[in-house]
Amino acid sequence: MRNTYTTPADFWQERDFGAKISATFEFIGMHWRPLGKCLVYFVLPVALLAGIGLGIYASSAFRAVASQQGRSVINYSSSAFQFMNFGALGLSVVGIMLGFLLLTSTLYAYVRARLQLPATEPITPTIVWAELRGRFGRLAQAIGLAIVVGLLLGGVVSMVFLGAVGKGKGGSGGSIMLAGILLPIAYIFMIYAGIALSLLLPVLWFEDGPIFASVGRCFRLIKGRWWATWGLLFVASIIQSMLTIVFALPSYALTAGHFLGLPGLSSSVLAYAGQGIYLIGFIFTYCVPLLALAFQYFNLVEQKDGYGTSLLVSQLGQPAPTAQSGYYQPDEEGEY
Repeated sequence: MRNTYTTPADFWQERDFGAKISATFEFIGMHWRPLGKCLVYFVLPVALLAGIGLGIYASSAFRAVASQQGRSVINYSSSAFQFMNFGALGLSVVGIMLGFLLLTSTLYAYVRARLQLPATEPITPTIVWAELRGRFGRLAQAIGLAIVVGLLLGGVVSMVFLGAVGKGKGGSGGSIMLAGILLPIAYIFMIYAGIALSLLLPVLWFEDGPIFASVGRCFRLIKGRWWATWGLLFVASIIQSMLTIVFALPSYALTAGHFLGLPGLSSSVLAYAGQGIYLIGFIFTYCVPLLALAFQYFNLVEQKDGYGTSLLVSQLGQPAPTAQSGYYQPDEEGEY
């Protein structure tokens, strides 16, 4: 029987590698309409903002190339060009960061609401917003903590390397050898910790423990399943990259048209539109690895704790709920 992903037991299941990828796309297929509405409400405006910033940057770069054709060196150091690109890149970077934060929050808030509400109750943007308000600050704190810890680790590694190199120049070859041993170990630890902490967002959204306890929870869940998690993220990221190429085609076409001098392709509006389509697709397609990671979390919790099995046992003898479908029913008129 095909899962409808409307009850907790549909999520808390042990799944092999292929089942987790299949569950990702099955969930999107079953919930594309209500989930898509929530993404349009909360993520699309920020994605458009990032696209406008990237479009301004691309348009100004194209104008700089066009105005200096025939010169051996293009002057990218003019004050006007630098000011325009600094503002555009800043707008784009801020938009992308906010877009990913809102995408993650909206997606996991939707799944959390689906876990808590009856199967017959539809998920609306109002319900998702209520979940967002309760968790957004906690999520922002966790991301800020991760950035600080990452910067500290990077600083420590850099100081060890630079200190060893400095001593090595003074005649201490042992310091360089020590750095050559410690740096690979540090990088291996950072990679291991990075994959383990990729579960932090699902843990923060689907559990109620404090932040530091959630970090420890990630390492306990991934114990013995590190390679499976890495492989799932790798494959899901490849799928996401392939999907992004479709949205990048208009941007590639406009770029080629500018350099080939094709008429009608030098419009700033087209540059904004092309980059906007690309960034919207780039951000939205990240639902694939994020959902795959969520199903890996459900899989690991079921393996470690058997939470889904206990849910099924507690539901024995109860009537099965009517599943909500992502498609319009014969008695529904749709939206206008």
